[in-house]
Amino acid sequence: MLLQTSTLQLFRPKEADSLYRFLDLVQACNDHSHATQLRYVFDGAQFNEYVSADALEQAFAELQKHWSEGDFDRDVILSTDKDTPLFSLVHTDPFEYTNEDNAAFSFRSGQPLLQPEGHFSYEEFHHFFTAAIGAYKASYAAVYDTELETLISFASFYGEVEMDEEISTPDIVVKTPEHLTARIGKVMAPGLFDPLEIPPAIYWFNYWNEDQVKTVGEEKIRQAAFEVIEKLPGGGYILIVQKENFDAHNTAHLEKLAALYDYFDLYTLQQNAS
Repeated sequence: MLLQTSTLQLFRPKEADSLYRFLDLVQACNDHSHATQLRYVFDGAQFNEYVSADALEQAFAELQKHWSEGDFDRDVILSTDKDTPLFSLVHTDPFEYTNEDNAAFSFRSGQPLLQPEGHFSYEEFHHFFTAAIGAYKASYAAVYDTELETLISFASFYGEVEMDEEISTPDIVVKTPEHLTARIGKVMAPGLFDPLEIPPAIYWFNYWNEDQVKTVGEEKIRQAAFEVIEKLPGGGYILIVQKENFDAHNTAHLEKLAALYDYFDLYTLQQNAS
C-alpha cells in the first residue's frame, strides 16, 4: 500500500520567464517559519545546500539545457531536509502544461497535514497557503492528498468512458459508496476548457481567482457550505471545506464535498465553455 502524500498545487498564466515568480515562492517559504525553510536543492544528480537565489537560478539554467536537449526526466527539487523533509517544492517543466505555469509542494508521506497528527496547526497552514498564493501570484490553488485526488480524477474518468476490465479500480474508489463517486469528481478534463477561468475541481483547500469567481458567481460562492470563505484583496476567494484534516475514507467528509459539487455544478460550466 502506497503512503499518502499531500500536495499544494499552484497555477498561474504562463510567462516567458516564470522563474522569478518561483524564486518569490521560495523566499516566501524561507520567510514563513524555520520549519518551512528550504535547505537543500536536488539538481537531478545530487543534493546541494541552498545558499542563495542566484545559485538556484544557475541550477535552473543548467536544467534548461537538459530540457532543450529533450531530457525531461531531470528537475530541480528543493526540500526542507535531505533525508526526512517536511515538504519538497518542484517547479515543473514548461512543456507539461500548455497555458499555465505550475509549482507544487509535496508534503512528507504517511501523515496528514494538520495537527494533532500532522505538523501544522490550521492557522499556520492557512497562513502558509495564503502566503504561497500571494508570492506566486497564483490564479488557482488547491490542497489535496493522494486518496482525494485519485477519487476525484478516477470518478471523472469513470463517468466519461466505458470501463475496460483491464483497468484496475483504485482501492479508494472501490471503498467509496457509488452514490458519492457519482457526484464527486463530476468535472471535465482541464484541457477541454480554461482552468484559470473556470475552477477545474473542488478539493479540501481551494483558491479561485477573480475570473473564476466571476464565472461561478460571487454571491453563489458567499452562500456555499464551505467552512471558510475568505475574500482576498485581489478579488479571489480562499474556500476551505473544513478546518480539520480531510479524510477521503470518512463518509461524512465526502458528503460535505459531494454537496459542494452538487451546489456548484462545475461540470455544466466547463461543458458550456468547451
